[in-house]
Amino acid sequence: MQISDAAVDEPRRGRPRDPGRDEAIIDASIDVLVRDGYDRLSMEGVAAAAGVGKATVYRRWSSKAELVIDAMASLKPAIDTIDTGSLEGDIELLTAASCSPHSQRLFEVMVSICSALPREPELLEAFQTRFTEPRIARTTRVLERARDRGELGAEVDIAMAANLVPSLMLQRALMTGRPAGRAYAEQVVGSVLLPVLGRPPRPVSTTNTETSHD
Repeated sequence: MQISDAAVDEPRRGRPRDPGRDEAIIDASIDVLVRDGYDRLSMEGVAAAAGVGKATVYRRWSSKAELVIDAMASLKPAIDTIDTGSLEGDIELLTAASCSPHSQRLFEVMVSICSALPREPELLEAFQTRFTEPRIARTTRVLERARDRGELGAEVDIAMAANLVPSLMLQRALMTGRPAGRAYAEQVVGSVLLPVLGRPPRPVSTTNTETSHD
């Protein structure tokens, strides 16, 4: 019985499902992205770093933009519910979460792709949905609950306040080329966020303690 070319080629269609290999490629793409930046990242370089053939990468992702978007998805922040029952306690956990090892890696990826965002609409959309929007949404929920408890006045602009820490942390990372760190996060909270919320400024601690809550 003669087997048609289409039948022979059928198993090759689609993206092969090998979670271990997919994970290796994603991890390698993040490493190469952070090390070399988006413009210098290549499918060949990722394949070499992952220890697979170039064709293996191309069977899964048709372009480096598609690969990077999936890599970004793998680093999407774990949005745990932060609700200690008080604004002060919630802000402490938010500050710690913004400096966790997971968040530090996210900021490294943010820095590596920012230059490409204006010319890569898909990348820009993924950047917003994977990184910025989840962080702002988490802070917004915290501030809205604080208002419901009577800890914030009606005059507080929650939308603006929720953007402050993520925006300034990213700006710092872009300016220095590395994650901002706990000391800077505490400075932003104590000197900027608290006054915007109608609270007294808080002196910055001299202890730079890394605590993971993400």
